[in-house]
Amino acid sequence: MRDLPEDFALAGDGGISELIGREVLGYDAAEKKVRMSFQLGDVFVNFQGVIHGGIIATLLDTLCGVAIRLTSDTEKYAGQVTLELKTSFLATANPGKYVGEGQVKRIGKSIAFAESNLFDSENKHVATASATFKLRPRKN
Repeated sequence: MRDLPEDFALAGDGGISELIGREVLGYDAAEKKVRMSFQLGDVFVNFQGVIHGGIIATLLDTLCGVAIRLTSDTEKYAGQVTLELKTSFLATANPGKYVGEGQVKRIGKSIAFAESNLFDSENKHVATASATFKLRPRKN
């Protein structure tokens, strides 16, 4: 794995962030909370006609990961890897715009914990997650 640049969380990575239409809307350092939006098109619809649950899990994981990235010491840590993501799907999701919040609950020496919530364009709570991440030390 490569070390991430220190400004990674705010920059588009040219891959998955573009695919899911990720946009960082704001970060509250005191609350350790990030707010982001996503744009999901028809390409993410499953055979039941709704957004695939794995895509919703990806958005929740992204919210948690970016919150940790913005909160952690970027000089010390090169990024993080998801160890566990527990998701709860609360409503079906259709193509469109989504807004979510990710919040760091605790950062230790090598492990971080975060939670996220995702809402559709009508402010319906679609899903929630809690996650555990392994912090990756920066290579010297």
